[in-house]
Amino acid sequence: MKKILLFSLLIFAFSCKVEKKKTDDGQDFDDTYIQEIGNLYYPEKIDARPMKVGPRNEEKDYIIDITNSDSLKDNSINLIINSKNIAYLYKKHLIKNQRIPKNIIVNVKRTNGNNESFEFDEKELTKLETTKGKSE
Repeated sequence: MKKILLFSLLIFAFSCKVEKKKTDDGQDFDDTYIQEIGNLYYPEKIDARPMKVGPRNEEKDYIIDITNSDSLKDNSINLIINSKNIAYLYKKHLIKNQRIPKNIIVNVKRTNGNNESFEFDEKELTKLETTKGKSE
């Protein structure tokens, strides 16, 4: 009886598939949309990462830093539009890599120290996706 029980436990232990938790280290990402952001805005550096929020530190918010972009160096109305576009492309990147963002924060960092931050919530991101989807 002990052998049958032990054998059953071993079969159960080896037959259970444990899904490895994905980490956001970027190693397994398809970065097509990040490259598109780079091609559109020519930043010196792009840094994208999750932000731990919530009581269990679940990854719901994502941050993308655009540093020293030639296209975003001037203060203008277009900065908001461009930030929305960056958030849209970053969301496409996350979804393609099985990540579902709640909020996306776009940080525009400039050499003159005049940095700006824009936060887009789930509702705005869905609206962006609907608007962009119609125009594509």
